[in-house]
This record gives sequence, C-alpha cells and structure tokens, in this order.
Amino acid sequence: MLLAALLLLLLPPLPDPWSACGHPLYMRLPPSTLQGSCGQRRPRAANVTRAHGRIVGGSAAPPGAWPWLVRLQLGGQPLCGGVLVAASWVLTAAHCFVGASNEFLWTVMLAEGPRGEQAEEVPVNRILPHPKFDPQTFHNDLALVQLWTPVNPAGPARPVCLPQGPQEPPAGTACAIAGWGALFEDGPEAEAVREARVPLLSTDTCQRALGPGLRPSTMLCAGYLAGGIDSCQGDSGGPLTCSEPGPHPREVLFGVTSWGDGCGEPGKPGVYTRVAVFKDWLLEQMSGPKGWRGVGSGKQRVSWLPRPQRLPPLASPAAGSF
Repeated sequence: MLLAALLLLLLPPLPDPWSACGHPLYMRLPPSTLQGSCGQRRPRAANVTRAHGRIVGGSAAPPGAWPWLVRLQLGGQPLCGGVLVAASWVLTAAHCFVGASNEFLWTVMLAEGPRGEQAEEVPVNRILPHPKFDPQTFHNDLALVQLWTPVNPAGPARPVCLPQGPQEPPAGTACAIAGWGALFEDGPEAEAVREARVPLLSTDTCQRALGPGLRPSTMLCAGYLAGGIDSCQGDSGGPLTCSEPGPHPREVLFGVTSWGDGCGEPGKPGVYTRVAVFKDWLLEQMSGPKGWRGVGSGKQRVSWLPRPQRLPPLASPAAGSF
C-alpha cells in the first residue's frame, strides 16, 4: 500500500479533462470552471445563414448549432439570451436584470441536442452584474450568472471560448450572432433559434453611425450599414462570436448583444459589449468563493418587468436595448 502511494506521488499528473483550451488566444480558467474543449461545434451542426438570412426575420438554425447559447427565464418566461462560458457560468447583458435581480426567480434553459433533444432547465445560484454597469448609457453592460449545478459534460451544452487578451479581429471580419429575438422591430419572438453573419465595423464607422451613445472602450458594433440584418428585442445577452481558423475551428466570444437603434435599420448597426476588455473581471468573479450568494435574496422585493430587455430609450440619442 505504501509503495503504491509513493508511485502515485512520483508519476507525472494526468491531463485534466476539465481544463481550458490550450490555444494561446483562449483564456485559461481553473479546472472546475471550464468544461472540456471550448468553442467546438458538432460536425455539420452549423449552417450559419449569409446575407439573405438574419435574426430579424431570418432562417432557423439547425438543432445543436449553438451549444453555448442559453435562454434566461424570469418566472418561467423567456426574457434574454446568454452564453455558456464555463461549466457553471453564463455570460449575458446586465440590463436584463434591471428591476428583477432576485436569482431565485431565474432559470437558465441550456442548449437543445443536435437531434432536437429537449433542453435542460437549471436554477440560478448567483447573478453578478458588472459593478459599473450604467442602465442609462449601457456602459459595462455585462453580467455573470452562476448555475446552481454545472452542466453535464456528456450533454449537448458546451462553453464557447473566451478571448485571451484585448486583441480583437479586424474590421470586416464576418462573425456570427444568434438568438430567439423578435423577427422584426416590436414583432413576435422567434420560436426557434435564428442565426446570421455580420461584419465587425471599425470604431470610426460605429461612431459616425451611432453618435455619442457609443462608448468605444466597452462597446463594439457589427452589421451592415445597408440594414436588414441585425439583432433585435429578445436577443439581449446573446453571443457575437468569431471563428478561429485551423484544423479544428473554434468559436471565440468577442461580444454580448447589448443595444441598438431599432432593428436592422439602415445606417444603425447593432451594439455589443466588448468581452475581451473584461477578462480580469471575469476571471476574478468565476474564481471567487463558490458558496457566496450574489445580489438577490429570497426576501428581496422584486419589481416585475414583463420584458426587462425592452428598457425605455437611453439618455443618449435614439438608442434602445435589445
């Protein structure tokens, strides 16, 4: 028995199956935080629509095409999207929780399977909006949601990759958006996940299009200046991902759907919270004490908003949340 113990101590450690991706572009997280290989789709699952298809009135995504896309539900009612970034963590938009921050009232619906298997519903343990989120300007519009239990590594849900540093793809890069949002402005929400590709736009182009409401330090924009392809109400908190090329392509999360001036309006691209600039905050929160509870409590009085992602117009010119 003693000899066996000594041999175990001398042997090199086995690779950790829960470790983060080894690619230098991807953030390394503690083994208990990130499950398996991030950002990988199942073969033939993805069929992202091109310019003729869009979230606003576009085509439905194939089942299982977005294994990191989740749906946040308040009292059983779907309200926002979110992105699985680790076994127990979802990244979403902070404005989704304005007036409804009690975690006991929220659940997360995980991704369905590639054959249409029913999605799993998981209770929420903690809600951590960014401490500097401004509901008037949507500055720092980011929140972490901790699941009550980690996702099953054998299930269909899997995390997307997080960017390692502040580097982002250049303007013109075709990236992907997805969600259950409205088919058109103020219209009904989609019954199935919809997807589209949109190009990243330069900071100068974004500022000319959106004016002072854009905060380039924490916001980026993507879309077509001709309009027609965009995120919309109900897509809040969903992903803007860009593919990292290679023999095994991975999707990296560079934006979280935040706000826009209408849906698919000419000259008004969608605005997304920059994920790369929040790397340190994300690491700090996801590495914190597991037992600590977030902003909500069972005794907290909740202000019910039927659609928290549809906030009043911002103080900045003509901007509305998704």
